[in-house]
Amino acid sequence: MRSRQAADRIPRENYPMPTCSEIPRSTDLSQLISRSSIALIAALLLAKAGAVEAGQSAREGVRVAQLASATYAIDIPSGDLANALETLARQTGANLVYRPEQVTGIKTTGLKGELTATEAVSRLIKGTSLTLSTNAAGALLIAEPKPSAGLTAPQDANLTSGQQVALAGDETDFRVAQESRAEATAVTGAQSSGPSARDGVPPAGGNSARTSVLEEVVVTAQKREERLQDVPVPVTAISAQTLVDTNQLRLQDYFSSVPGLSLNTDDFGTPLLSIRGLSTGAYTNPTVGVSVDDVPFGSSSALAAGQEVPDLDPSDLARVEVLRGPQGTLYGASSLGGLLKYVTVDPSMQGFSGYVQVGLNSVYNEAQLGYNVRTAANVPVSDDFAIRLSGFDREDPGYIDNPVLGLKGVNKEAVYGGRLSALWKPSANLSLKISALVQRTSIDGSSYVDVGTGLGALQQSDIADTGWFRQTLQAYSAILNAKLGGDVSLTSVTGYNINAYSDSYDYTPILGTCPAGFVCTESLFGVSGTPVVQNQTTRKLTQEVRLNVPFGQTVDWLFGGFFDHEDSPGGEDIFASVPTTGVIVGQSLHVLSPSTFQEYAAFTDLTFHVTDRFDVQLGGRESWDRQISSEIITGPFVPSFYATPSPAVYPRVESDQSAFTYLLTPSWRVSPDLLVYARIASGFRPGGSNGSLGGVGPPTYGPDTTHNYEVGAKGNVLDHVLSFDASVYYIDWKNIQINLTDPRNGGGYIGNGSRAKSEGVELSVEARPFSGFVVSAWVAENNAVLTEAFPSTSPAVGNEGDRLPFSSKISAHAAIQQSFPLGSGWSGYVGGAASYVGNREGNFGTPYSARQGFPGYAKTDVHVGIKRDAWTLNFFVNNLTDRRAPLYGGLGTFNPAAFQFIQPRMIGLSIADSFAK
Repeated sequence: MRSRQAADRIPRENYPMPTCSEIPRSTDLSQLISRSSIALIAALLLAKAGAVEAGQSAREGVRVAQLASATYAIDIPSGDLANALETLARQTGANLVYRPEQVTGIKTTGLKGELTATEAVSRLIKGTSLTLSTNAAGALLIAEPKPSAGLTAPQDANLTSGQQVALAGDETDFRVAQESRAEATAVTGAQSSGPSARDGVPPAGGNSARTSVLEEVVVTAQKREERLQDVPVPVTAISAQTLVDTNQLRLQDYFSSVPGLSLNTDDFGTPLLSIRGLSTGAYTNPTVGVSVDDVPFGSSSALAAGQEVPDLDPSDLARVEVLRGPQGTLYGASSLGGLLKYVTVDPSMQGFSGYVQVGLNSVYNEAQLGYNVRTAANVPVSDDFAIRLSGFDREDPGYIDNPVLGLKGVNKEAVYGGRLSALWKPSANLSLKISALVQRTSIDGSSYVDVGTGLGALQQSDIADTGWFRQTLQAYSAILNAKLGGDVSLTSVTGYNINAYSDSYDYTPILGTCPAGFVCTESLFGVSGTPVVQNQTTRKLTQEVRLNVPFGQTVDWLFGGFFDHEDSPGGEDIFASVPTTGVIVGQSLHVLSPSTFQEYAAFTDLTFHVTDRFDVQLGGRESWDRQISSEIITGPFVPSFYATPSPAVYPRVESDQSAFTYLLTPSWRVSPDLLVYARIASGFRPGGSNGSLGGVGPPTYGPDTTHNYEVGAKGNVLDHVLSFDASVYYIDWKNIQINLTDPRNGGGYIGNGSRAKSEGVELSVEARPFSGFVVSAWVAENNAVLTEAFPSTSPAVGNEGDRLPFSSKISAHAAIQQSFPLGSGWSGYVGGAASYVGNREGNFGTPYSARQGFPGYAKTDVHVGIKRDAWTLNFFVNNLTDRRAPLYGGLGTFNPAAFQFIQPRMIGLSIADSFAK
């Protein structure tokens, strides 16, 4: 396990402390999906039209007939007619054609029931001057009864989803609303969306002078598609396309663009996340839940490195959603502080489409150029079945040198993967989506930099064949949605994911040499090199079933059940090696530490529509958890450090717990463009087993809980030119879990501390004051501190008022972009973003070691590009000022002289093409 399970039990006080194998790659599913898919999709792109286009026109007549007669479960809240039409298009798949200026400002009372698309539009525009007609392609045309002079009949126009098109003889724009996944183009929670190149629909090359209002973002924060404006939860949605365009591909690159989100790393650079300061440092159970398309991902336990977040490449993502505050009711275990959701792009029956992007990048002090290639294809096989295939391959340059070994760029990283998904939708009442996602990561060496050791900047002195990291992530899911009659709907989410990794790090500073009379690597084997190799795999099977039962117009009732089983075999080995060559000469310790985790849960959520503007949401969840672990330890270190002959066999340890979480959220829609809400919610993370530990620490530890009290408001003002999202919160954290070290033998374990709080204010805004210009910003103030000191018997030091690890009191972010026409069909854009992360403190100290401080820093990114039709050329510079800001390391880690920093300045260029047929 990644919690230093064997090495941290060795008494470090006996040794002087410094101051401040490649895994064979066999043919696997990741290669079949990713690298082969790149070649396959390239062939599909060359084919483009072919048989797909030939069959499209034949199918179109059938689709028109189906849309005309099919009924749908319509549920549209009261509000602006333009928003209502967009919602109707998503719920029915119908093409709705209208002029934005003719529907803007018209209010509707909402609509709910089983209706055809035509009936729904007729009711929405009833009482207005608008009329409804249908063209030969089945599009529903909404317009004033007397068009302007010279206006050509709309049904003859060649209209494209999500684009603004000028009809012959008139410059007035029509908008097409049709079924698609809306995406956020900003990270502030503002109402902006639109087609993405990854969907195969080329983004519009320019902006209409009349269209400078914010468009809507659709999210799935509450396990249903909703406008971000309508969700009484603080949510940030990040466009995956924006991340790809600016080469911000890792959580480390873009976490600072999300209010309240903090990141530090583990010994191998893997991201560890916390939200609103709710963290007690590394090597504990996760406080942030992670899901891929609503399927929970990764282990729930520190025994299986559960705190480490999967860092998915945004290649085939639609967006990344971050939910702030406890989410224990809908998302269960480990969402004590919030949730990170990866949302993928769905297959579409709308038409054949594709996307290709290639890029190069250069990092300061690199040993070689980096590159990336991404491609995707959407293939509608029939009117009710489509598949989507994507793949990517990238290499990130190494920029840290090891002069001791004469190596440059030791932290080079190669990542490749892909996704295959299929969507079957035989009727409006039934759909099934099956998905397989695989990603493999290979890092040659660690990203640690040795500070104060006489080495230069961006240099380290690790021994040979250490610091490498290999990981395979696999996520499989089957999501079934069915209407059971009336407005009752059933959702089944089945998931299976695998997180397998192997890594090595250098423990020579701790165990390599020792005073006479003590046991260490050199005293046993005559060499000082001490590489530690870990292997960990978690296989996670989950099943969720939920039923949504509306009771007329007054109550929506959601209830369901959840099951999770995790099997996590793991092990750790400490070797003796020649420091300069990496040749292994012996093994001092071998640890086998398998564990399992299992959870059952039942949950319910009731939303009472007290009036057409006032709702009250009430929810509860009961969870039952069990964890089992055991341990076998062998090797010459055992007699000295475990006071028992080798092998040391420890019996299994069981931990059984239950937890109840709740949610109460009244919300008042002051107007269609303003929502005010209050939120009382709780979250929990399971307790668990410490493993056998050879008698170190308690065998188990208990769960901890958070109770969140929050008020918020979100809305649009100035005729949708400016949007905002504001919240004030107070979180009470009880029985907190902390990572501790037994002073008798240096063994690490998890125990329960006392109490903490997190209180703060978050404000996000986005504005489009004139055509083509977008500005967004947020600022967050957070006070996350202990409210009670650690018990006097605790080996860690924590006093009332001490800040929680890696939380910053002030953080902020601002971004601007200006788009402009260049003539002859070309358009351009230029933009930039600046992020500020305040001072932080590291892991809690001990009586023998103080806490490490981390200074605040600001990071600036800029980008510029040009577009024509579906082509985009993008140039970017990340970390423009080349800041050296530490993320992790120093005091409280295995090498107090080593730190990990944010990536140095990166310069890059990418070119992309997409099409839709």
